[in-house]
Amino acid sequence: MSSSEEMGVIHPEPSLLGSPKRFLYNLKKNRSLIYNFIRRDVRIKYRNSILGYIWTILQPLLLAGVYYFVFTIIADQTEKLYPIWVLIGVITWQFFGRSLNGSITSISRNSGMIKQIYFPREIFALTTVGSNLVITTMSLLVVIPFIFYYELSFGIHFLWLIVGLMISAILALGLGLMLAPLNAVHGDIAHLFQFITKAGFFLSPVMWTLRMIPDSKNDLAQYVFLNPMVVPLEMMRCGLDGSNLGISQSWIMYSVAFAFTSLLIGVIVFMRTESKAVKYI
Repeated sequence: MSSSEEMGVIHPEPSLLGSPKRFLYNLKKNRSLIYNFIRRDVRIKYRNSILGYIWTILQPLLLAGVYYFVFTIIADQTEKLYPIWVLIGVITWQFFGRSLNGSITSISRNSGMIKQIYFPREIFALTTVGSNLVITTMSLLVVIPFIFYYELSFGIHFLWLIVGLMISAILALGLGLMLAPLNAVHGDIAHLFQFITKAGFFLSPVMWTLRMIPDSKNDLAQYVFLNPMVVPLEMMRCGLDGSNLGISQSWIMYSVAFAFTSLLIGVIVFMRTESKAVKYI
């Protein structure tokens, strides 16, 4: 028996147009609960760690150091700003991957709580993205010493960091909401997207940038923009080093539209199917 049935409460499936409205209503009504869940998740992540929150900075720094060694020392990559490009790319992709994969498993991972008491299940996906956003914001503090070391300027271009991170968050949440009910029925979805995010790490400009693509490959480079994460990754880099974004407005609009469309579809799919999906957990 579902928790909603145990409590004698009927939660009718919202209409197609009513799904976004219900989602926003639940978001507003349960904002305190979401905030508390985010605090809980961040604390639990580092609860038994000696270094605690220092890992939010140390982990991406160590990982970027490995990639820097491989591509700069071994592969002879001589670009001056390459280390900081890799660092910001790793931080951004880790945020996207963890938010997406965590949102996809948000129903199945919280089956115990879902069976005990009813509250809007989209809260779990929102909490996942929110907690990862907090951790990523702390991780970005690691770039401050690099800004002074490379004598990068402070300015309005820093806003690209916010825009890039928000596009990544919206995209991860939208896709996660879309796939969470399906994953509750078929757990293979989570395994598939864990592979996709790992493959996407290499196929997306994380360890490389658009400016590193040779002119002879410009025709092929256009297909790179079909990946909606290309634009936010480049936004994060340009927000850091102050360089020109160098991406056409049409591709920027494509990435933004892809993210918001994914969120809209994800909300509709989740709100209309999650009550059926929880029967399988």
